[in-house]
Amino acid sequence: MRLLVTIIFSATCLVSMAQDEGAVVKKERIQLDKGFFVGGGISIASGSNIGDYSTGINFEGGYAKRLNRVLSLGGSISYLSFKYDESFLNAEPNFAGAFPPNFYYNTLAAVPDEGFLLALSGGNISMISLALNLKFNFVPVKDNSVISVYGFAKPFISSTSLSAISGSAEYYYYDATLNDVRRNPSLDGTGTYDSKSSISGGIYIGPGIEYNPAKPISIFAQASFGYTFPLDMVSTRSYGNDYNTDLQNPAFPIKSLGFTSINFSLGISYNLD
Repeated sequence: MRLLVTIIFSATCLVSMAQDEGAVVKKERIQLDKGFFVGGGISIASGSNIGDYSTGINFEGGYAKRLNRVLSLGGSISYLSFKYDESFLNAEPNFAGAFPPNFYYNTLAAVPDEGFLLALSGGNISMISLALNLKFNFVPVKDNSVISVYGFAKPFISSTSLSAISGSAEYYYYDATLNDVRRNPSLDGTGTYDSKSSISGGIYIGPGIEYNPAKPISIFAQASFGYTFPLDMVSTRSYGNDYNTDLQNPAFPIKSLGFTSINFSLGISYNLD
């Protein structure tokens, strides 16, 4: 909740500051004050518990209009995608040492000697979002400005989807006679999880820089912090490693969590009168 309040407060400050500056410069005519833009880049999942994801991609296209030398207003449609990262579950069991993160056993046993090695596939997250773009130039721009630095806030509503998931659990046990870890395929298990879709929302906020090499063309680079309200995702880290209470939980491995990301993008804008 503190995070959300901070984001909303920051966005409100951007708009308020821009409105104050707009009262001073709003009568000055700005040429090429409308523009269409496209951009894309990489995204990095962030936070202490954001599911089994690491990196993704982002694309955005939209329209913006300068209301004055400080504030621009527009809208955009964007696509954000994160693939399920199998590296969270990729090790073989070792009863002599620490268990790998994808091994599920009786956590109450004094000396665990059996369990299931889990493998998952699928579970990709994708978001298609419609956003309101608020852009605030830290230094008021002019028609002859070559470089401008700005901040932005993009509240959005999003259609989110989680792709279908398949899972397999291989049974391993410790054979005291052979003093070795053995596998019994007859006790293996499999499972599938249907794809899920939902409606969510959130906000992106961050800084950017724009370079104008020619009148109608500008190039921009920006970074943003994104927060999306809770959505369904694969999050084995939200559960423990007990094969009774966790692996057999009907909701496993899905959890509804707020999703945070750090996003970097490059783009180009075509500006017109």
